[in-house]
Amino acid sequence: MHNPKLSIRYAQALFDLALEQGVTDEVNSDMELLVNTCNQNPALVHMLNSPVINSGKKITVMNGIFSKEIGKLSLAFIGIIIRKRRESLLVEIAGKFADLFLDYKMVKRVKVTSATPLDDNTRKELLDLLASQTGCSILLDEAVDANLLGGLVVKLENRIFDDTVRKKLQNLRKEFSKNIYTSKV
Repeated sequence: MHNPKLSIRYAQALFDLALEQGVTDEVNSDMELLVNTCNQNPALVHMLNSPVINSGKKITVMNGIFSKEIGKLSLAFIGIIIRKRRESLLVEIAGKFADLFLDYKMVKRVKVTSATPLDDNTRKELLDLLASQTGCSILLDEAVDANLLGGLVVKLENRIFDDTVRKKLQNLRKEFSKNIYTSKV
């Protein structure tokens, strides 16, 4: 089940509690471990989503997997989520927690797609430019797409800066399709 509003509420509650107890870094690491474990083990996600398995067994399994790996607050939170029958949202909640943690640490996630891998100089210039524009540290997620022909697509939050050759060609095509020089007869 996908429910972003509910996920952000639970994530915010966990973040507020972690902030109050001074363990935001630890809980963030715990949530990253939870997401990675669930992504690598589809059977675990299937078990969590199963309506046949009761919540007590799910809590026992999660305690068995994570009791020595994560902190008490995170483990207690996972138990609460399972008891509230929201375990299908667990990975989504952990992802929202990571977003809240990055905002708290003043770090912005930026996705950069280019036709070829970025060289070190270009990467440094881009990081410096983005850091000066946002006033935050930048966490760069790079992707390569040969279909771009050249240039970059930079996605920061809900903004997209498209400076690719493909986009420039599309803009030229649009501009030339408007014939402003037709004679009025």
